[in-house]
Amino acid sequence: MYRSVGITIRDLLKLGILKDAKNLSGSAGMDRKITKVNVMEVPDILDWVQPGEFLLTTAYSIKDDIIKLNELIPELNKRGLAGLGIKTKRYIKEIPEIVLKTARDLDFPLIEIPYDVSYADIIMPVLTDIVNSQTTILKQIDGFNSRLMNVMLKGGSLKEIANAIHGGLGISLAIYENIFKSYEIICPDDQKEEIESIIVAESNRKRVMNYKDTGKNSYIRTRDMLGGKSVERIMIPICTEDRNYGNIFIWQDQKELSPVELSVMESAAPLIALDLLKKLSIYEIENKHKIEFFDDLLSSDEGRQRKALERSTFFNFDKNLSYSVIIITIRDIDSLMKLTPNNTNYLHHLNNKLMSIVERLSKSRKEKIIYGNKSDRMIILYSSELGKNKLELKNEIFKFCEEVFAYAEIESIKENISIGIGRNYSEVGKLWMSNREAQRAVENLIGSREGHPIHYDDLGIYRILSYEELKPELFHFYKEILEPLVKYDREKDSDLVKTLKKYFECRSNLKKVSEEMYTHYNTIIYRMQRIKEITGINLEDPNERLNLEISLKIYDILKTEQL
Repeated sequence: MYRSVGITIRDLLKLGILKDAKNLSGSAGMDRKITKVNVMEVPDILDWVQPGEFLLTTAYSIKDDIIKLNELIPELNKRGLAGLGIKTKRYIKEIPEIVLKTARDLDFPLIEIPYDVSYADIIMPVLTDIVNSQTTILKQIDGFNSRLMNVMLKGGSLKEIANAIHGGLGISLAIYENIFKSYEIICPDDQKEEIESIIVAESNRKRVMNYKDTGKNSYIRTRDMLGGKSVERIMIPICTEDRNYGNIFIWQDQKELSPVELSVMESAAPLIALDLLKKLSIYEIENKHKIEFFDDLLSSDEGRQRKALERSTFFNFDKNLSYSVIIITIRDIDSLMKLTPNNTNYLHHLNNKLMSIVERLSKSRKEKIIYGNKSDRMIILYSSELGKNKLELKNEIFKFCEEVFAYAEIESIKENISIGIGRNYSEVGKLWMSNREAQRAVENLIGSREGHPIHYDDLGIYRILSYEELKPELFHFYKEILEPLVKYDREKDSDLVKTLKKYFECRSNLKKVSEEMYTHYNTIIYRMQRIKEITGINLEDPNERLNLEISLKIYDILKTEQL
């Protein structure tokens, strides 16, 4: 900011002490900003100058070769200096015309300082004016931040924050936050649709900015078409050092922001980040209490259910509606945690994306949707009116879950989630059954259904096999029928189990098995013979055949436990 705050060369020449100074290079560079004053009395000054400086010199160090100025001025200009003030009549009588021409060609201010004016006479008033300008700017920033902070302390919404910024700057802007994927736009009505499409496009981009990434400026400049005109857009990240919370978008359609106004906006971004972090913390506290409510409500214990109903109004739960439980789990969480260096942050990142998807979808529905985030899963209560057609309701819930998957694909987390759906119940005392059903559905997703939701009713025989009470007997049945084949595959690195599954899928058609497995027909015949020898089962016997099919289903359930 300080490099853009100071006094111009024009203001410098208005100082009383410089009333007799002469501008030797024309009027083109008169609006260059002076932010510092330096003195040159050595020939290698280039190593010591900075952008925005006004350089004072008597040219003593180059008095014997004044033409060196012709080489020095382009270098000073390249380094962003505001100008050069030379005291003549002591060591040099006049400045050569070739030097003056170079300064004029570059619009580089070259000022002749009167012989009787000392450096101190110039430096003191210039630095005083610069400090006063910077103080004024700091007061403006402080005032703006105070107004913004007041809005935030009063719990102001994103829209109120956007209005506060718009009131201070008077330009079209939008604030996008990527926690709940919401945004607010303040602009002329005829631009709103165009700006909305820009925000949506930017939110889907994979670019993540933070202040470490942006170098000198903590913003990106680009251009958009608004109302048929090309308008410059400035994007300022709302972030802390290690996390991005969204962006502020500014369109310079009504005026061009000054460097000071840009500085004000940059100072506002961390405040907005803190506000969003505060709201996220509040959400996480509320979510903790909501999960406790869910644990009681979805318990089979009647006492805990009554306890939940006592505080149901706090969580917008209506006992006069019927509900279906939907469970969204993060798949292969142990593997993900091992592969991710920062485990906690990665899980938090996945949960935030999932939460924002469900939040967005719940707002667009008339049905009451209550949800809570529980570490590696999200629990959703999907409400409906009593007496609603069961098939219609099932299709409606499927549509909701498919939309979750569609947004998850956009967010690149579709491969990380599974969704199970329980039956709909009108009695609060039976909701624990819907929760158990959704849990079984999500745990028993077969490979062909990954990437799609599954309803408990669609589990088929898995509805029976998934009962916890049956696990010991199922395990014994598996060991008796299929385990020898699984062990053989493991030891010989063969595909007999895979071939057997395909045999049942293809209804015993060996030719089709051969085609689908891209394996020679004779090889399939050999494998089927080995399967019969190892298991001792006669595939022509309906009962033995059924036992083998059931044992494969049990294998699908139990293999996740690393048999």
